[in-house]
Amino acid sequence: MDTIQRKSGFVPGHHEAEICYGGEADLHKHYTGCKKNPGHKKFIPVNDFNLDHLPSRYRDVIMLEAIKALSALTVLIKVKYTSLKRPKSVPCFSGQYPFYNTRGSDVLRTGTGRVLYVDKYTESDNKGTCPCGKCQHSDTPSKVWGEVCVKTAAHVVFDESEARQTRCVVGFDDNKSPGVSLDGLRVVGVADVGGDRCRFTCVSCDLELLDELDKMWWHFNDLCEKLRDKYRRFDDMDKLTIIVSHPHGCPKQVSVGQWTHIHERGVWYTYTTCTCPGSSGADVYMPGYDGWSHPHSGSNSEGNYSGEGWLY
Repeated sequence: MDTIQRKSGFVPGHHEAEICYGGEADLHKHYTGCKKNPGHKKFIPVNDFNLDHLPSRYRDVIMLEAIKALSALTVLIKVKYTSLKRPKSVPCFSGQYPFYNTRGSDVLRTGTGRVLYVDKYTESDNKGTCPCGKCQHSDTPSKVWGEVCVKTAAHVVFDESEARQTRCVVGFDDNKSPGVSLDGLRVVGVADVGGDRCRFTCVSCDLELLDELDKMWWHFNDLCEKLRDKYRRFDDMDKLTIIVSHPHGCPKQVSVGQWTHIHERGVWYTYTTCTCPGSSGADVYMPGYDGWSHPHSGSNSEGNYSGEGWLY
């Protein structure tokens, strides 16, 4: 394959959200029975990832720090409702649009997302009390709380009716660390179905967690700028692409590969980096390149591919 080829056309593929008709009990079964990546040998548990897993020219402590920061911002997404407004088809997917046949149901699906920013509110901001589930059932709801904006693929979280039935799990790094769950609130604007990208907010009154995520977001962006300056002059045959995701809704994993094609003036990327069902919406990180953040979307005959990106 010519790895510097640019293609104007795009071949629709299949989504990589994980659907669980039997609920969360299905997740381990899907992981062990996976046909795309049996044994998941090219996925590295996040706590085991080190410089030796990177190509030699990228074995840089700043690179490793950036991947660890990306991991800290990566969340497991659990959606327990499918909107009645999902369309039957869109150009970026072959066949029916994902989960069209489960509209109106509470069938669980999982995907991955990445924290984009954090907004914190105090009583003086006049935002009322925290709308998280715990506070809604409390006689003393917190007056200090925050919203965590998460980016993912539109086929994972489609609209507000789905966002309100969504939970994001922060810090699910291994089976001994179940992480902290955030309650979904709303979609920011409207999900971009054609670009397969969506931003939605979660709420929490865990001020320590909000501060940690906010600091990590700024840290990650600072590291990304340093890496772009350092690696932007690498030749066109060197296209490191890293994905941190929750394959099959299981603990966080890192995969390393290369992007192979640019489609539609840089709107879509195709890459060799391993993904599985459950990886939909994960950040496709390309250090040294254009500074855009693309959500993983699906898989087609050319490999794995992204949705449209946002600037970091």
